[in-house]
Amino acid sequence: MKTLVILSHPKLEESIANKKIAEELQKKENVEVRDIFALYPDYKINVEAEQKALLTADTVIFQYPFWWYNMPAILKVWFDEVFCFNFAFGPEGDKLKGKNFLLSFTIGGPADAYTPLGYNHFRVEEFTKPMEQTAYLAQMNYLAPVYEHGMVYIPGVYNTKEAVEERALQQTTQIIEILDDLENENPEIKIKSFAKQWFEHFDVLADDGYFNNYIANGAKLQFAEGEFVGHEGFSEWYAGIKNTIKPNNEHRIESINVVANNGHYAVDLSVKLKAEKLSGEPLQLNVKENWKVEITRDGRIKIHEYIVNTVN
Repeated sequence: MKTLVILSHPKLEESIANKKIAEELQKKENVEVRDIFALYPDYKINVEAEQKALLTADTVIFQYPFWWYNMPAILKVWFDEVFCFNFAFGPEGDKLKGKNFLLSFTIGGPADAYTPLGYNHFRVEEFTKPMEQTAYLAQMNYLAPVYEHGMVYIPGVYNTKEAVEERALQQTTQIIEILDDLENENPEIKIKSFAKQWFEHFDVLADDGYFNNYIANGAKLQFAEGEFVGHEGFSEWYAGIKNTIKPNNEHRIESINVVANNGHYAVDLSVKLKAEKLSGEPLQLNVKENWKVEITRDGRIKIHEYIVNTVN
């Protein structure tokens, strides 16, 4: 499995965290690091060369500093030009389909700043929605972002160089663990990891596009609210949920069992939900979920049946 790292830092020599992460990842076998600012200091992207590099990769990591709640300008230009019509999207735009898409960025501010009561007001993942949708449109496998806080060193004011380097190594370790899991995971591990991410997105009431990306056409969906079919059915049901409970709830997987069954996988879950209704009333539920899941030839997960039953 080959990994391509798109490194985007206009001042890499002055960097501690991104420079350290890039150096460590470069040591891993089958990892290519492309420093796009070093390649294109004039911002004139060689689209053909970048697309060729993407086509040879199984996993693409975008490594950059989190500047003004976004990416450095060079990476935005790169996306605008490289993820073009009939390459990343459009009638013939399936060239990146099935590849893994991982954001890895460094954040200067503390974690408590990225809360509703913090000075940045929003969770980090809310700032990455455009990139998440980019992955979905390109039919790529969007992985949960990897990041660390406190990744800026200001002598005598904020942090120490050693503390930033230590956090950079922690972030690198997380990335390498993800790459190792992707390379070595069996179907059971893949499905369990997917289930964890699925409920994490439910916790924040993510856009229905995330969920529909994994629901098969014509999928059978059964909830307490009734039976639904496919993408439109899920969106209809989910709209009702978003009109009932507040975001930032908690789905806790109590147990999960995965069994291969005639080319599909039967997934049985016990899940505990703690939420708050829009009215302010607390909501707690224990549910049993039964999924019928397919892992497609290109490694994507598709849900063909999703049945939820409330238990006492």
